[in-house]
Amino acid sequence: MYPAIVGTFVMTGGAAAMAIPLGVLAAIYLNEYGKQDALARFIRFMADVMTGVPSIVMGLFIYTAWVVRFHKLSGFAGALALGCLILPIVIRTTEEMLKLVPAELRQASAALGARTWRTTLTVVLPAALSGIVSGAMLAVARAAGETAPLIFVAGIVFEKNASLSGPNTALSAQIFRNASQPFPGAQARAWGAALTLVAIVFAFTLLARLVSRRFSTSAR
Repeated sequence: MYPAIVGTFVMTGGAAAMAIPLGVLAAIYLNEYGKQDALARFIRFMADVMTGVPSIVMGLFIYTAWVVRFHKLSGFAGALALGCLILPIVIRTTEEMLKLVPAELRQASAALGARTWRTTLTVVLPAALSGIVSGAMLAVARAAGETAPLIFVAGIVFEKNASLSGPNTALSAQIFRNASQPFPGAQARAWGAALTLVAIVFAFTLLARLVSRRFSTSAR
């Protein structure tokens, strides 16, 4: 299972690196700049649609848009598929956290002559950081357990691949492959992979709680 553990961290980490900054920036635009204009309403609509789309549809979308075009399964394609699952969750949770920041903080910063971008960077984001981090970590934990998108776009390999180039594997894909075989050894590997995946997801959730509590304490 070692190659699958490495692949899980590589693809999930790549997805988080792409989706979390983009999702936070989109949420900042929605809450601080766009408000209710046409583009903001469109972004919210697409985020809601992407949240409700089954993960296998995301996998098929990346398969059609990337794998078919370049004729190559890769960990990068897997990261794109997982990123599409993380992105809408980050957008919606971050926007809700930004809404909870009191308007008085923004007004006080503006009264001191700070521009909107500076107010957002130095006042609004620090106040909402605990909720943003919690939402991002939970979105990453959800993506780490996805199976369907990765089978289509990343494949299943049995050697360690610590990069996003070339086919890769993940714990969820190995669970699917081994659990579908009738051999006791394969089923034992599936149970072991499932336990490892549960432990990783639990660690992500616990980390989100700890980070959230830390930032909440710092804010007080």
